[in-house]
Amino acid sequence: MTITPSSDVAVLHPDGLPADQRTADPLALFLANELFPMMIAFWPASANQLDSNAAGTAKAWALTIKGFPVGLVREAVLQLADDVDRQFAPRPADVKALVSSMMQAAQPTAPTGQTISIRACEMIAEVRVLKRERTASDDLVAAELASLQGELRQRGVTVTGRVA
Repeated sequence: MTITPSSDVAVLHPDGLPADQRTADPLALFLANELFPMMIAFWPASANQLDSNAAGTAKAWALTIKGFPVGLVREAVLQLADDVDRQFAPRPADVKALVSSMMQAAQPTAPTGQTISIRACEMIAEVRVLKRERTASDDLVAAELASLQGELRQRGVTVTGRVA
């Protein structure tokens, strides 16, 4: 493993830059200060690849991971570093694919199909009874509600909530 002396590393700080360069992209700062040094530490064989064309490499990475949270990018690189068979730094597309899969895994899945609340079902049942009988007694509404729930189950609709 190659250890780079701290005197050879340039760390970018927004306050230390000249006025015309203070509008540095936060993504560029992340790449220069965190991601590339971390990847060089994990994959020393890729140091020349990352250093030889730093501007081109940074552009490729910035275009690929733009819009993703830097914390997830960092976590994805750390996860790829756990692979002991990997000898070289991952490509930007590899990291993007892993970050995308991590984001999808974190999102809750919504139930598929239609859903309706039990309160809406009660109102529909009461309206049906009122149209048919001109009055709505509790037992007629309860019977209509049971019939309505059966119809909805047959159509694959999910009824949410509890009967009051």
